[in-house]
Amino acid sequence: MSDYLDQIQGPADLKKLSIPQLQELAEQIREYIISTVGNCGGHLGSNLGAIELTLAMHYVFDFERDKLLWDVGHQCYTHKIITGRKDAFAKLRKAEGVSGFPNPAESPYDQFTVGHAGTAVPTAIGMALGQSHMSRKDKIIAFVGDASVVNGVSFEGLNNLAIVKRQMLVVLNDNSMAIDVTQGAMAKFFSRIRLSQTYEDMRKTTNDILEHMPIIGKGVEDAIERIKKGIRMTVPASQIFESLNIPYFGPVDGHDIGSLVEIFKEIGHVDHPVILHAYTHKGKGFEAAEQDCMKYHSTGPFTINGEAVEPTQTGKETFTDAFGQSLVEIAKNNGRIIAITSAMGAGTGLGEFREQFPDRFYDVGIAESAAVTIAGGMAKEGLKPIVCIYSTFLQRSFDQIFQEVSLQDLPVIFCIDRAGMVGSDGPTHHGLMDIGFLRMMPNVVVAAPSDAQEMKLVLEFAVKSEKSVAVRYAKEPIPADDFDRSACQKPFEMGKSVVVKKADKDPLSIVSYGSMLTEALKAAEKLSKSGIEVEVINARFAAPIDDDILTRVDKGRRIITVEEHAADCGFGSALLERATELYPDKTPGAIRILGAAKHFIKHDGRQKQLKEAGISAENIIETAKSLIKTNK
Repeated sequence: MSDYLDQIQGPADLKKLSIPQLQELAEQIREYIISTVGNCGGHLGSNLGAIELTLAMHYVFDFERDKLLWDVGHQCYTHKIITGRKDAFAKLRKAEGVSGFPNPAESPYDQFTVGHAGTAVPTAIGMALGQSHMSRKDKIIAFVGDASVVNGVSFEGLNNLAIVKRQMLVVLNDNSMAIDVTQGAMAKFFSRIRLSQTYEDMRKTTNDILEHMPIIGKGVEDAIERIKKGIRMTVPASQIFESLNIPYFGPVDGHDIGSLVEIFKEIGHVDHPVILHAYTHKGKGFEAAEQDCMKYHSTGPFTINGEAVEPTQTGKETFTDAFGQSLVEIAKNNGRIIAITSAMGAGTGLGEFREQFPDRFYDVGIAESAAVTIAGGMAKEGLKPIVCIYSTFLQRSFDQIFQEVSLQDLPVIFCIDRAGMVGSDGPTHHGLMDIGFLRMMPNVVVAAPSDAQEMKLVLEFAVKSEKSVAVRYAKEPIPADDFDRSACQKPFEMGKSVVVKKADKDPLSIVSYGSMLTEALKAAEKLSKSGIEVEVINARFAAPIDDDILTRVDKGRRIITVEEHAADCGFGSALLERATELYPDKTPGAIRILGAAKHFIKHDGRQKQLKEAGISAENIIETAKSLIKTNK
């Protein structure tokens, strides 16, 4: 078999291949993706399922001129490999390689940096309208997953498709999976269609489309009407889209490159928006990913040992693990606790909770705003809803947190995973803004555990509280160190910090928030070896602020705050604001804030990202020595 992958330097090289050769290329790309993700980690299942669709689109369209928009973006690996990034793909999600998401800084073939669901359809509408106003006629294709199309932003886009009076193609890649099993009525609707369709049904649908399609440029409208009349009754998926007045074709086999190429050639000339519904198999070609779609949606590095697939990294307890275990323990004694997530059940550590309390677990799909609003309704009825969402996705619920929780003063608990740096997933997934938009809300308490024992303590505090409590924690494994953390065994009290390391001689205190306690203790240990003793305080709360911390300012001590968050609007800013209220004459120069600067931090290892953000132990030491020197 020829090595077609080596021949592909750009999309133009695809067009030199025959359809059988294109199918061979698909298998070579499949092997390359499995090998690369095995070495680097990444989103595996969705990419293995999207290979043939991606090749067919690039075979027919010219995306050097035409516009391809990805929804979520994590299924773009084949696209990256064939658009001049094949070699860089070998270092996927590493600083010297490509990111795991579309990125215009990498290639002109990428239109937007995207990592959130629901954006492709409305963005495509905007570009289509822009093309019309600028008298351009580039083809526009939005590639959307079945989990993304049910997102509220997608529905809003579909509701506005009628304002587009030119070509626009929405490719619906239906693999019945998001991060977790796709949820909701729309998902069940798609599932019923999928179960009712045999391979022959899909071949018949494909043939119907191709047989009724006219010669390019002639009688398109009549052809669409003939197709709709011929297959509407056998393809119930058309009903939901046709009710929105959106022409629908499918479902078709998303792995049949030959048929896909022919369909794209014909359907690409329709001069108004249409939807092509394609079935794909998530994890196709890799048995482990086919059998366990959730596990291999996004995976760390792994090795293939015979038929077994083994994770390369040893399993260390993460904050997510500690959360899941603690929640189950607490929920056993409190039947009012309800867990809600947005297609992130496994990712947020709710797997065991779902097994033990299935009637108290709700996955609303990729609908973060709805999750928060539903939680508000539950809290109003006396339940203790716990909303578990990654920090980057909770940003989409800002208005609902304000309107349905804060304004109503309801005790909804937000458990915010992936708060801080997320390493190789990069800027679309960093959680560096949640303190900022949460601490401004009245009636919302913002807290953070520094380790596993504090995770349970903060959850116990949150469940007992009559206020809404946001608990944020990092993605990474909980550090295993020998530092004395006995002070962290104290129960959480509203707005109260704990002193982890005492030092009365030198006029300096390091105040850490959440996951940064380990870096603060590392810095204190190294400073001690240099003859500098510093106090280390575990703040625990970003809202409300502990006024006891600020008595150090009144006594002339300097404070360094450190947090895994943007410096603007974060914990340090909150402490500084409070200090200016209590000690306005003594505050200038007394507090130094260490947090991420206002720029996007690219994909890399987490420790390198902490250093770039200026919040590693080394950064703390450098800042401490500078402050002590200027204070003498």
